[in-house]
Parts: sequence; structure tokens; C-alpha cells
Amino acid sequence: MMNETLATAVSDHGALALALAIAGTAAGLVRAYVAHRTRLHEEREASTRTAARATWLVRLAEADHDVVRIVERDRDGHREVELGSRDATRRDDTREAA
Repeated sequence: MMNETLATAVSDHGALALALAIAGTAAGLVRAYVAHRTRLHEEREASTRTAARATWLVRLAEADHDVVRIVERDRDGHREVELGSRDATRRDDTREAA
């Protein structure tokens, strides 16, 4: 009788351990899938932003501007770039000399 009770208790604990192992594995797989989808979404968004930025810069370069100042703020930080300030000064000097 004692052996049967002990065998049943061990069997119940084994089934519980197996159920917990399966639940843990399933939770890990779901977490990995969500992380993978999140990473893909972030990469796609960054790629779209990069393409839009490049298109905008090409259009900006084609336009006739003396000085162009670009200010960007994103999760990577803060950037400020000024383009054409030296060229604009040279053009003004050339125009004045002529």
C-alpha cells in the first residue's frame, strides 16, 4: 500500500514537472517569436526612414540653396549638420569681387 502511494505521488510530481517543462518551452518559443517580429519591424522601420532621408537629401542637394542645416533627433542621439556654408561664403566673395 505504501509503495503504491509513493509511486502515485512520484508519478503526479513527474506529470507536474513535465507540464511545467512544456509550458516553459512554449512560453520561451512565444517570447522568441515576439522578439523576432519586433526586431523585423524595427529593421523595416529603420530601412524606410533611411530611404526617406536619402530621398530627401538628394532633393535637397538638387535644389539651389546657399546654406542647408540638417537637425536630426532620434533614439541614436542628436545630430546637426550644416552644408554649404563654406561654398556660400566663397560664392559671396566671388560675386562681390566681380
